[in-house]
Amino acid sequence: MNKTEMLKLFVLIERVYPGFRIKNEIVHYYFGLCPDMDFKQAMDCIKDHIRRSPYPPSIQYIAAKSLEHKYTPASFEACTWHEEYILTNDIS
Repeated sequence: MNKTEMLKLFVLIERVYPGFRIKNEIVHYYFGLCPDMDFKQAMDCIKDHIRRSPYPPSIQYIAAKSLEHKYTPASFEACTWHEEYILTNDIS
C-alpha cells in the first residue's frame, strides 16, 4: 500500500468516527508498515469494523488483518504492541 492509499483509510475512519483525528506523527509512523499491507484487505477490514462497532478500529487490528498472509497473529502482535506503546508516549 502506498501513502495515498493509507491516507484514504485514515480519512474514512476520521469521517465515520468524529473522535478519531489524524496526526502527522501517526501517519509517518504507520507509513513504515504500508509497503507490506494490502490496501483492499485493509479497506475491507475497516468497512466490516464500521458495520459492527461504534468505536474506531485500532491501527494494529487493521494491520494484522491486512498482513495476516505475511505474519502469524502472535508474532505481529508481539512486535507491534511495544512500538505503539513507545509512539503513544512520544506523542503525549
